[in-house]
Amino acid sequence: MKSMSYKGVEIMLLLMVTSIPQPGFAGPFLMAAEGYVYGQLSNVRQERSINQVYVGEISLGHESFSNIGSTHLWQFCFEKNRYEEIESFIGKNVVIEFKFPKSNDLLSCAQPNELLEIYLVDQDSSWEQKHFIGDIHTSDPEVSRGVKIGRITNLTKNKNMSRIYYMTMQIGRGGSNFHQFMIDDHDLYDFAINALKNAALVKVHYSDRRSYGNAYGLGLRSIVAEIEVIDR
Repeated sequence: MKSMSYKGVEIMLLLMVTSIPQPGFAGPFLMAAEGYVYGQLSNVRQERSINQVYVGEISLGHESFSNIGSTHLWQFCFEKNRYEEIESFIGKNVVIEFKFPKSNDLLSCAQPNELLEIYLVDQDSSWEQKHFIGDIHTSDPEVSRGVKIGRITNLTKNKNMSRIYYMTMQIGRGGSNFHQFMIDDHDLYDFAINALKNAALVKVHYSDRRSYGNAYGLGLRSIVAEIEVIDR
């Protein structure tokens, strides 16, 4: 079994690589999670370890690598027998399905996330619905509300705690400005998954709530109220 200190390191790594921290937001305490990431596969390499494990690297979002020094990278582990499959996606815009923690045979990999599936962005699928209004269930007081336009780059579902989801969005049509949100409506989360898989440009309506002493930290939390697809 892994030691408690090793578990602590894994949790901290997860928070670093699956979210872009924002002022006043303390990241979730994730013990087991799964989710999706969108971006360009920029690097695949073998990691020196006891077992033959490999690491892939994603440049999050659309043209996030265009600004020197502001690249946002997300890394994942996978097994040797999938190397040729993963390498074929180098330089392409992809969607990664991942989970945390890793399987036992990947424990020697330093990255916290394990690849489940990889596939190309699907921009040809039809939309039965382009606008979804969700519910906000929290009773935390509202401080402000607003709208942001961009692409969803990361969605994470915490499997061990209450049904709250985490979303990272690249603000604008490209570049290195990212913002982290929370979603507490299951159907809205499913709609966000479809938007991520299509690399859709979306308009996100959100409510900033003041959080006091809950399991997810103190400070402001941006809760998503509705998502509207405006372009692909």
